[in-house]
Parts: sequence; structure tokens; C-alpha cells
Amino acid sequence: MLDLCDVTVTFRDAARSRFTVLDLDHLTAQAGALVVLTGSSGSGKTTLMHALSGLLPVDRGHIVWNGTDIAALSEGARDRWRRDHVGLMFQDFHLIEELSPLDNVLVPAWFTRFRAGPLRARAAALLADFGVPADRRRLSDLSRGERQRTAFARALLFDPQVLLADEPTASLDAQAGALVIDRLQRLARDDGRFVLVVSHDPAVIAAADRVLHLSRGHIAQAAQAA
Repeated sequence: MLDLCDVTVTFRDAARSRFTVLDLDHLTAQAGALVVLTGSSGSGKTTLMHALSGLLPVDRGHIVWNGTDIAALSEGARDRWRRDHVGLMFQDFHLIEELSPLDNVLVPAWFTRFRAGPLRARAAALLADFGVPADRRRLSDLSRGERQRTAFARALLFDPQVLLADEPTASLDAQAGALVIDRLQRLARDDGRFVLVVSHDPAVIAAADRVLHLSRGHIAQAAQAA
């Protein structure tokens, strides 16, 4: 499902000099398994996730999803591809404080033509599934863990075939974290989706089918989980 080849991503420092953040020779991965990406801070994990989603252009290389090389697409085409195929969970959530949890889950629908009734019902069902009270008027009424689960529900609104999640259990207690891990496993193994998770959480790593370790922009380890 994913075939990545000769991908390089560079950024500019304060002096406007280029430095390499990602330099990956080859990576393939299939749907149906929970893949966890680990590595120290600054190793390129979030950069890789953003490149895989098409949020970030690459300097060179190919990122092929089911025959579509998103690295070769324009920014607008990448945006359309991501909308149709990818659910994203950001480490900082990117929720809107002034909106209710339900309206936050519905934010992706602002950019599409959609029937409000069915999507509102799905959004409410997803929040209930994650134990988030949908009747709260503002996001400020939620705990940080409830906000994280709201972000998870938003990522699943359009029932994506690809889910990319950055530290999805970082703000959760053990019980809530176990709920999220179980959902990630079911999305991958039972529903046959492509699920890649960036995480330092030992519980998430233990639940993985495959663990990738990123070090200074390179994949240092690609192992099947025990």
C-alpha cells in the first residue's frame, strides 16, 4: 500500500542554510498492521508523518500510495488526495477553542459538500465511542485527555483508509490509553486500514505489529513486534 523510495526532506536554519531532516532509501508497508514509529526528539518522526500525508513537500523521492505518487502532485492535488484518503491526529490536536466538541469533529466537513444530518450523527457516535460528552458547549469544558480523544474522533469522521497519528496516547491515563490502543489495533487488523502511529508510549509500542526506529532522519531499525 505504501512504497517510499529515496525521500529527502530539508529545512533552512536561521542562517538560511539547508540541513537534512529526512533521508530515507526505501520503506514499504501494508495495510492491516499497526505500525509504530519511534525515535528521539528531533529524529524526524513528525516530518515523516507530514510527508506521508502530503502536508509537507519532499525535496526529492517518491511516496507512492496504491499507485499514486503524492510527492509528484501539486499542493492542491495533495490536499484533495489527503481529504479523500487520510485521517490525521496531530500531537497538539489543532482543535478550535470556541467550538463545541461536536463541531470540532465536524471541522473537516467545512471544506466539502456534505449532508449535515448523517455526518453530525457519525460525529456524535464517534465522541460517544471515545467517552467524550458531545453536549459540552465549548472545548474549554473538556480535559486534555478528552480533547485528545476529540481529535481522534475528528480523524475518523470520513472513515479514512489511512490513519496517521502523532502521540495519540500522550495525554491519556492508562485506562483511556488502552481504549485508544484497542481502537488503533481494530482499525488496522480488523478493518484492514493502514495505521501508522508516532509514539514513545511503551504500551503502544508493545501493541504494534511492526516497529520502525528513526534516528537522525534514517530508519535504524525495522522490526516485527514480538
